Amino acid sequence: MRLVTTAIGFCLTTLVIGLTYGQAALESAKPRVYALIAAVGGRLSVVTEAPRTGTHLSPYRRGSTQVNNNILNRLALYSLDKSVAKIDPGSQRIYLSLPAAQMDGVAPMQRESVAIGNVVTELEKMPQRLEWDKILIVTPAYRTLELNGLAGKMQGFGVFDEPQCQDCGGIGRDAYKQPTGVRGPEALSSEDEVIHAETYLAPFSYIEVWVLDPKTLEVLDQQQGFDSQKLAEPSYKEPLDLHKPKFQEYLARRLSSIVEFSVEHAVTQSELSWLGHVEVGPVREVNPADPKK
Repeated sequence: MRLVTTAIGFCLTTLVIGLTYGQAALESAKPRVYALIAAVGGRLSVVTEAPRTGTHLSPYRRGSTQVNNNILNRLALYSLDKSVAKIDPGSQRIYLSLPAAQMDGVAPMQRESVAIGNVVTELEKMPQRLEWDKILIVTPAYRTLELNGLAGKMQGFGVFDEPQCQDCGGIGRDAYKQPTGVRGPEALSSEDEVIHAETYLAPFSYIEVWVLDPKTLEVLDQQQGFDSQKLAEPSYKEPLDLHKPKFQEYLARRLSSIVEFSVEHAVTQSELSWLGHVEVGPVREVNPADPKK
């Protein structure tokens, strides 16, 4: 794998540690209480496209890396908290997470159902849930199809690596030097410029947000988020070296913003926002020109 996994995990840690989860505002009326639960596990997916040889074998190399200190769950919790605070700023939020080890060894297609099943089992043992108003849970979501230039059969949080030169006659990654006018999809450079990249990295967040009734543990709503953002690699002005802390921090920051975007979109589409149920749309790619991302 090309990712320097320990350093990436450290960069994610620095982005999350120090963030104080929201505090409920004191109001005369009793604030609503939300239990926010993250069950995404502790492994970051890494998927790389390999040269296609004309065989029926998959052109993708798949792996994962362990991110320590429960950082991925904490990142999901932070995003949940921020989203709920926008909808109900006077609320009280309680934070829980499913231990990452409980997801180890579970096949990707089963992780979503295993995660929600484990959470419900633990919630049944918690009488204090009767005092809550809503439970929100984030689990990994599985996507079978290849869409928007990304591989299929991906889920959770991760990075898709496209090292194959797109529409350039097999010249290869090292030949990409042109600033504009080249073929390939739009991507964001390391200097936040939108360019056409023939190779790219794409951090992705494939998640599902569940809304449960605390008393009955009935599922009130489910909303999925499939989001990604293509990052030009290498940049035409300064090649992005995966071994350099600067690039590792950049990739971790972009991944964090994608997770936040994905979770917020799912929450705002849920019944929590009093907008009713909304049909799940297609895979979305975060606009690389969006200054907030």
